[in-house]
Amino acid sequence: MKSKSQRLVRRNHARYHQGRDDLNIVPMIDMMVILVFFLIFTAVFSKTNILQMNLPNSSSAAPLDLPKDLKLEVIIRPGDLVINDRNSGPLKVLANTPAGYDLENLSEFIRRIKSQYPQMTDATILSGPNTTYDTLVQVMDTVRVYQLPVTPFSKAELFPDISIGDAPT
Repeated sequence: MKSKSQRLVRRNHARYHQGRDDLNIVPMIDMMVILVFFLIFTAVFSKTNILQMNLPNSSSAAPLDLPKDLKLEVIIRPGDLVINDRNSGPLKVLANTPAGYDLENLSEFIRRIKSQYPQMTDATILSGPNTTYDTLVQVMDTVRVYQLPVTPFSKAELFPDISIGDAPT
């Protein structure tokens, strides 16, 4: 049997803790503060570039006031690139090289168009159903800007307002 003093200690202990079933959340708050600081200091802050793109105008919409009604289109097909005027038809067809699409000649021809129409900023890129994302981005970059030969990282703007759509079949 238990002694009288042990029973008394147990009774006093139970009486002291009676009604104290609350949860101690101080250690949990401490851990959350530490985790927040850890996540903030280990986060990778990166700059993302977002390119604003427009959908092509519908054929029923009024044409924009462009000199000589040029509506520049670049059509990506499996075997070639077609630089096209929506109103009059193909301007130039660039057959693929053994390395892939002929982006150098595309850039050269687009620069010649820009020299004749300096105020024009919009172009449409029409891609075929099996065009890869990488090809579409490379053609978009070629139509938007070109690398200046003078300095290694400077670029000149060509047709920055790019619209994309599906190529006619």
